[in-house]
Amino acid sequence: MAGAIVSYVLERLAEALHERLGEAIQTQIQTEVDLLRVNEELRHIYSELNTIRNVLDDAEKVRYKNKLVQGWLNKLENVSHDIDDAVDEWNFANLKLRTETSDNSVEPTEKRLRLSYNSLFSWFSSKKGTIRRDIAKKIEGLKEKLDMIVKEKDRYNFIVDPPADDHRESTIHRFTTSFIDVSKIRGRDADKDILVSKLMPNKEAFETRVVSIVGVGGIGKTTLAQLAYNDDRVKDSFDLRIWVCVSEVFDVVRIAKAIVEIVTKSSPNLNELEALLEALRDSISGKKFLLVLDDVWNEDSTKWEPLKNNLKSRCPGSTILVITRSERVERMMGTTEVHRLGKLSDPDCWLLMRSIAFLKRNEERHLELQDIREELQDIGRDIAKKCKGLPLAAKFLGSLLLFKDTVEEWENVLHNEIWQLEEAEVQLFPHLLLSYNELSPPMKRCFSYCSFFPKDSEMDVEKLIRTWMAQGYLGSSGNAGGMELKGKQYFDNLKMLSFFEDYMGLQ
Repeated sequence: MAGAIVSYVLERLAEALHERLGEAIQTQIQTEVDLLRVNEELRHIYSELNTIRNVLDDAEKVRYKNKLVQGWLNKLENVSHDIDDAVDEWNFANLKLRTETSDNSVEPTEKRLRLSYNSLFSWFSSKKGTIRRDIAKKIEGLKEKLDMIVKEKDRYNFIVDPPADDHRESTIHRFTTSFIDVSKIRGRDADKDILVSKLMPNKEAFETRVVSIVGVGGIGKTTLAQLAYNDDRVKDSFDLRIWVCVSEVFDVVRIAKAIVEIVTKSSPNLNELEALLEALRDSISGKKFLLVLDDVWNEDSTKWEPLKNNLKSRCPGSTILVITRSERVERMMGTTEVHRLGKLSDPDCWLLMRSIAFLKRNEERHLELQDIREELQDIGRDIAKKCKGLPLAAKFLGSLLLFKDTVEEWENVLHNEIWQLEEAEVQLFPHLLLSYNELSPPMKRCFSYCSFFPKDSEMDVEKLIRTWMAQGYLGSSGNAGGMELKGKQYFDNLKMLSFFEDYMGLQ
């Protein structure tokens, strides 16, 4: 993604700009090589990329809805890769220059500087100097391309990233409720029974327990929680059931207000956290409750502590159910039991797809389809394998097939990858991209590199980390051991965010 490559190139540029041939040599030759102006060009490119980076979060969120923005981002990614290559060429030329002008003999400093200067002057006049000037011209051309991209961005009115202390919410919101149509759910009966058993009040527990559902985006975590929440066994075991969708910003005031409002059936006219938490304690005191916190992303324990401290010990047997994509969140919230949700089987994906794709149409159209229904079902079973066990993908493909009536149309879906289907850009990808957008730029680079591997590849973790090192994704400073440790931390973080499956750990 653009954010990852831009951040990486900015790091490379920062390193290049701090490289010096030696302050004395730099001072003497500056007037001779001023025509190259490479440092100035690189500083300009660095400044422009920094400006662009401030709007990339907003651009990434709309790229799949706006073809013009997608084209702009593609141009930015291409020129960023070209800048990276040019920096490599320039650094190599500098390295070669330093090697060829170094003098290992013990000479007075002034003489060595004069020799180095003369060697440099000759070098710039040689064929090798011509190569260096060619690189400088390439960098100048890339600067001009980047200038055009920067001017072009203004037509899209992107939202500039807020300061670090500005907690503006993402423009992508998820709102969920506890309501569900059980008749439309497929393949989760066993998971529901397991989760219900974990939610059952524990008479020996003196404090509120935390149970977590963890899994990748689109796997059906919220659906499973809804099934358990509405199960009669759960309804009969708790005095209160409360459902709050947290989403990306963990706003304690909003969450506390929501709990009080659901329990008391009235909106508290309070804005101070202290008053809200007191109202929360009063509303749940002495009542055995099940509190569902859906779509939790916050990994900062200081934001969770005020709420947790006012929820625990309110009534023995109470339970908090946390729904998250991240194992880091699960651990931070003090989970006592975890349910890691797995994929649906291909047959279950097909059942889910079919329930949507073959929704009863008008009688005349229904009769027309009967003749080809069996053939469509055979194709549909093969399409279901594209879902890779994700209910979200099955629902998307089912809704897509609902409007396709011919064998040819179904085969077209079968023979295209999901990401090649135009409708997926709007309906499917934004949900799955949320996890990716939460990554830091270095982790985005590392994960994006994995796209070179074929689907369903088994990866050697140590070899993958060494490859990241070789690509410069783990930095260029520090020893190999430190970079390997950083790579291991990146991999562990990606694994805890469900980006890798069936992780066996490093040997």
